[in-house]
Amino acid sequence: MSQSNKIISIIVVGSLIGIIVNEYRHDSDFDGVPNDEDAFPNNMNEWNDNDKDGIGDNEDTDDDNDGYNDTDDHFPENPDEHSDHDLDKIGDNEDTDDDNDGYNDTEDIDPLNDLALKFTFEWVELIDKQNNKEDAPLVFYLYQGEEELHRFDNGNMAWRVPWQQQFELNAEFEINVPDNETEHQFTVIAIYYKFRNPEEFDISDSNESYRATINYNLSSKSWEQGNNGTLDGSLDDSNENDDARIFVEIETYSFGYHLSYNWQYNAIEYQISYNFDPARYSYYTNQDHSIKEYEDYIHFVTKDEEAVVEIGEYLREIATEKEFSDLTEVNFIMSFVQALKYSEDNLTAGVGEYPRYPIETLVEQTGDCEDTSALLISILESLGYETAMVLIPEAWEGYGHAAVGVNVTGAEGIYYVLNEGKDNQIGYYYAETTTPGWKLGEVPDLNSKSAYVYEA
Repeated sequence: MSQSNKIISIIVVGSLIGIIVNEYRHDSDFDGVPNDEDAFPNNMNEWNDNDKDGIGDNEDTDDDNDGYNDTDDHFPENPDEHSDHDLDKIGDNEDTDDDNDGYNDTEDIDPLNDLALKFTFEWVELIDKQNNKEDAPLVFYLYQGEEELHRFDNGNMAWRVPWQQQFELNAEFEINVPDNETEHQFTVIAIYYKFRNPEEFDISDSNESYRATINYNLSSKSWEQGNNGTLDGSLDDSNENDDARIFVEIETYSFGYHLSYNWQYNAIEYQISYNFDPARYSYYTNQDHSIKEYEDYIHFVTKDEEAVVEIGEYLREIATEKEFSDLTEVNFIMSFVQALKYSEDNLTAGVGEYPRYPIETLVEQTGDCEDTSALLISILESLGYETAMVLIPEAWEGYGHAAVGVNVTGAEGIYYVLNEGKDNQIGYYYAETTTPGWKLGEVPDLNSKSAYVYEA
């Protein structure tokens, strides 16, 4: 009996040795890459050499040998590209519209920036007194051709402008403008807003209404009307005795990253657009992205960031228009986040773990589970929902997973309870963020039912 066992053991051991030898012949360093595909068959830490410089890509800081460090290179494996100014995944050398404003670089006044104008109505002075009243109820309109661009007023009310003294307005308006047109013409009109019969303001004996034309040159960033931005309200060809003056400042600036989002909810297509401030995006990309403990993931939630707040408001406007309940609104917002492209950190950031701040995920329109979870939490928290970060270390064999917990009335399905049996007990329903179609309380096929839950 013992001899038989020994023989069997020898056979088994011999078979294992044979398997190992065979595997060694095909994958000498046991890194999972066959020898015929492995640039470094005897180095388990390296298997690829994109630029063929003899340095493995894991060690190489410039994988395409174009002179740009991989951390600064948008295309680390393409020697012909390194920058992507508009973040559209097309390198600037190939891209014919580097700022993604719809105008070809060859005709664009500023090919790297989508240009916009900011109008600031700083003050007005009514020099000639029109009547015996103490002031005049005024609003101002900005037109381009026949199109009304903006109404300048005092919180939807008329300004009460006193006669014969400078009156501070401090009203601003921003507008994106065509980048292939040098000259842009605008008209400023003052409206006498008394009772329910607003009329164009006619000052003194000029018999002319208070309107003025601005000719703005986008290329030279200058405009031809008035002196130092001061518009003369008199159109009677008499500059000796001005009827009124208004000081307007015009500033050219970069419009930013204007991005659109398309997604589907309950078989209906939705779209929103948002213009991101490049400075805010840059601020977050320069922050520390390291993780030491599970709880650190919650630090990437930014519910007060302006872009997050405003996008949340856009989504709520749609939900309100559709008369969604709170539960339906949560599922609707989940569908917005789920529509973002899923991608692993090692492909998008070049490192194994790189948690993104919500504005990074929104601008780049991609991320992995912890990125989209931080985004969903941030949006929901900005709208007043109670949420939590759900971390499942052993979601699948060898892989962890991040999701969101949401406390909302009417939800059903899988949830996590915190402070069970206490006065502050709360249940957070599971929200999947990585794949379209999942509703609140629905959970993918996970290996583990336990999780770490961190309240936002």
